[in-house]
Amino acid sequence: MNGSAASELKRLLGEGNVKTGSRALSSYFREPVSDGGLTVVTPADEWQLADTAHFCYENDIPIFSVRRRYQGGDLAGRKGVLVDLVKLNQIKKIDTRNLTAHVFGGVTFDQLAKELARENQRVLYPVAGTSDSVLRSYIDRDILMGSGGYRHIQYSVFHAMLGTGEKWVSGSQQMTDEGHADFREDQGPQFSPFFGASEDIFGIPYYGLVYTYPNREARSLLAFGFDELKPARDLVYKTSRAEWCFEVFAANYRYLSVLLAGGDAGKVAGLKKKLNPWTVVITMEHHKELVELWERYNKEAARERGGKLLKGTVPEGLEAALQKPWIVPDRDFFKGRCDNVFAYQYFKNVPSTFALIDEKVKAAGFKEETGKIVVPTYFGGAAYCEADLYWDPADEKQAAAAEKARLGAFEALLDDKAFVDKPVGKVAEMLYSRTDPSYVQMIKLFKKTMDPKGLLNPDQLLEGV
Repeated sequence: MNGSAASELKRLLGEGNVKTGSRALSSYFREPVSDGGLTVVTPADEWQLADTAHFCYENDIPIFSVRRRYQGGDLAGRKGVLVDLVKLNQIKKIDTRNLTAHVFGGVTFDQLAKELARENQRVLYPVAGTSDSVLRSYIDRDILMGSGGYRHIQYSVFHAMLGTGEKWVSGSQQMTDEGHADFREDQGPQFSPFFGASEDIFGIPYYGLVYTYPNREARSLLAFGFDELKPARDLVYKTSRAEWCFEVFAANYRYLSVLLAGGDAGKVAGLKKKLNPWTVVITMEHHKELVELWERYNKEAARERGGKLLKGTVPEGLEAALQKPWIVPDRDFFKGRCDNVFAYQYFKNVPSTFALIDEKVKAAGFKEETGKIVVPTYFGGAAYCEADLYWDPADEKQAAAAEKARLGAFEALLDDKAFVDKPVGKVAEMLYSRTDPSYVQMIKLFKKTMDPKGLLNPDQLLEGV
C-alpha cells in the first residue's frame, strides 16, 4: 500500500489503529515477515470497520482479515490491508433469560468466561481452536467440548461487514436487539451458513449472539483407562447416546500427556508413563440426584467394557483443563509446532479412520507418535476424529515429512468419504475438486454478489475466488 493510502486510513481511524512494517506484522505469523505490503488496521468500533472496508473498496485495495492466531498460506506476501478485530472486544449484553451473550468479534473466551461467571453461566469451549475469539471459533465451526449433547452451531444471528462497507445481518435482517428473529435457531436464510469456515471471502463477521449455559447444581468428572481404542469408543458412544453426560471424549496417552503438561515439555514423557493407552473422560452436570444416577450408569457401562476407574492427579488435571478452550497453537511447546488432521465419521468407523491416518503418516516418513482424540457430536450421531502431529520446524526433514503426512492423511480421509467441514489451503483444493462443479460455481456466484470487485480475502478459500 502506498503512503497516501496509509495516511488516509490514519486520518479515518487514528494513528494508533493503523500500523505498517515487519514489526507490526510479526505477531500474526509464525515465520519472520519482511517489510511487505500489508498494513495492519485495528478498528475500535464497527463504524471504523465500515470506514476501512469502504475506503479499500473505493480505492481497489485488497482487504484481509485475521482469522486465527497465526495466519497461513501466502498472506504474508500479499499487499493490502490486514484487519484485526482485537479492539472490537465489547460484550454488549448478557441475556440470562434467553441464554445468549451479545459479543463483538474481539471478545475472547477468557474475557467472556469472567463475565459469565458473575451470572453463574458458561459457554462451550473448542477442542481444537485456532483463535482465541469466541465469535471466530463459532463461525468457523470449531468442534466444541459438549457437542455430544448439544447442536454443533453455537450462535444465532450475526453481523458481517461486506467488502463495500455495508452490513450483512443474518436471520430476518432485523437490526434491533429485541425480537424473535434474534433467537432463531435455524440460522436464518440459506445464505447465512455460507459464512461458516469461509475464510471471510463473503464478509467479515464482527458481532453475534452466542449461546450460553447455566452452571448446574452439581458437577462430577469420571475418567476410565482402557488398553484399546474400541472399548473406549464404545463407552463414548453409549454415554453420549444415552445422554448421561455434559462432556465426553476419548484420547490416547500422547494427546493427554501434552494436554496435561501445562506448557512444560519436560513433563510430557513422565505423564505418558502414568496414562493408559486410551482414557475416556465423562463430565456430568445437573441436579445432584441426577448426577449421582449418571455416575452409577457410567461406571457400570465402563466396567462392562473393561474400563478402569482413574483417581488422583489425572482426573484432577483433566477437570482443570476443561475449564478453558483448547487451542492448537498452545501445543507448539512440545516439539515446536503442532498441526492436526481431523474429520467426522460414523462411530463404527473410528478405528479404521485412525488406522488410515497412521498408514499415511508412516508412509510419509513421519516417526513421531500422534496424539488422538474422539469427541461425539449430537448424541453420538457422528464422531469427530483428530490426530495431532508434533514436530520441530527447525528440522527441515521432519517439517517436510509432517506436511506430507498431513496432506496425505487428509486426502485419504476425503477418499474414504469422511466429512471435513473446515478446509483451508491445499486441503480446500482437495475437497472442492471432489464436489460437483455446480457447488463451486455457486460459491463463486455468491462471492460475486457479495463482493463485486473481489477485494475481500481474495484467494484465501480457493484460488481465484
